[in-house]
Amino acid sequence: MLGDTLSKAARSVSDALKQTEEHKAYMEQKKIIRSDPETRKLIERARFIQEKLMEIPESDRNSDYVDQLQDEYEELTENTAVYEYMRVESVYVTMVQETLGTIVEDIDIDL
Repeated sequence: MLGDTLSKAARSVSDALKQTEEHKAYMEQKKIIRSDPETRKLIERARFIQEKLMEIPESDRNSDYVDQLQDEYEELTENTAVYEYMRVESVYVTMVQETLGTIVEDIDIDL
């Protein structure tokens, strides 16, 4: 669907992202986690908790349920492998989002 010029430009951006230290660190962490099913389960649980916490309205943040979720999340991220993976992933995803944001801003799409 993309024209040849756009496909080449998209690949160029993708290739540039892959050359960053953030991408390399993320890929290394992914490799480590893929070889450790138990840690992978802990990461999946931590992600689930993050999503649940983001869904809770600000007005409902002071509840036992929220406190319980936050305590569990903190406990999960005390595991060094979980913490490191989530930290590296967050840095990488932020970089990708900033890159996409620059593209959207430069082509002036009103969102």
